[in-house]
Amino acid sequence: MYPFSAGLYAPRNRWYVAARSAEVGRVALERFILDEPVVFYRTEAGEAVALAGRCPHRGYPLGRGRIDGDAVVCGYHGLRFEVDGHCSHIPSQDVIPPNCRVKAFQVAEHWEWLWIWPGDPALADLALIPDHRTLGLTDPDWIKRSPLYWQVEGRYQLLNDNLLDLTHLSVLHADTIGGGDVAGTQERHEEGDGWVRSLRWIPNAHVTDWVRESRGIEGQVDREIMLTFAAPGFHFGHDRYFPVGSDPATATPLLDIRIFHAVTPATQTTCHYFASSAVDPATFELSATHPPDTASASASALKIFTEDVDAISEIERLLGAAGTFEEVRLRADVHALRGRRMVQEMIRAEQLSPAAAKVPDGH
Repeated sequence: MYPFSAGLYAPRNRWYVAARSAEVGRVALERFILDEPVVFYRTEAGEAVALAGRCPHRGYPLGRGRIDGDAVVCGYHGLRFEVDGHCSHIPSQDVIPPNCRVKAFQVAEHWEWLWIWPGDPALADLALIPDHRTLGLTDPDWIKRSPLYWQVEGRYQLLNDNLLDLTHLSVLHADTIGGGDVAGTQERHEEGDGWVRSLRWIPNAHVTDWVRESRGIEGQVDREIMLTFAAPGFHFGHDRYFPVGSDPATATPLLDIRIFHAVTPATQTTCHYFASSAVDPATFELSATHPPDTASASASALKIFTEDVDAISEIERLLGAAGTFEEVRLRADVHALRGRRMVQEMIRAEQLSPAAAKVPDGH
């Protein structure tokens, strides 16, 4: 299915962000993950649980059930399922059929995100979750934005493609983080085992009105944009502003923003989008007569994310109406196509031998 080859959807033996930690509590939460309903909740001790969200009796959604102790109780006929997925009680009978159980998923919490491993639990390796401390997401000295979330009416790779091709900043985000010099600057591409990275150095970049008003930066700057895609659904990087003529290896930036995006397949044509950012307060070099407008910064940041969400939804709308689409590829698509190919290779590897599918060593 576009933008992949026919018969390819998503790799299962990978970690995906499933929810914000604050969303999961003592009330059942249903969320589709890779085309399957999953019910999330917390035990009395606060541990997160993820179970297949369809009761094996009549298929009623467990996400509409109630939490009792450490178990979820189906809201249709009262079957009770424990944290390991086995059924412990059926109100209408004493004997429990051996196949009356649901799958229990491996989950892990890092920072304010709950991660899920949809595939073979025996292959789940916590070391494969990106190191949030190394990436700066849990750095106590940085000002962090609480994670945002959208359910996007569009297939997940469309959003991955959006984040892999930053030339859209010059048009879609022209009045906030864009500017014509982003699309016109060549990117440097790097690639490793399970990841691809793009880097742009933009000398004499024009500061947009939003950056000037919300961040207090005037005039032209040298700008560095880096974004790494850890396939199949995590993006991290930075957006840095320097005085004109700087050497990025030694100069202190005027502004240093770390960026984090997580993209998780929900259904064939929808996905979950989680985003956050962190700012180094030590990098503000602000004029005393022009302090930053933090309210404007927050409103515009939200606008940036929703512009992407709306764009993906519009593409999906036309895909649904047309059924097929043959894209015209541009020179700027090289990086995005490499990322797309990497995800396809992961899917194909699992189709050939799920247990033998290669897991990336890191990035």
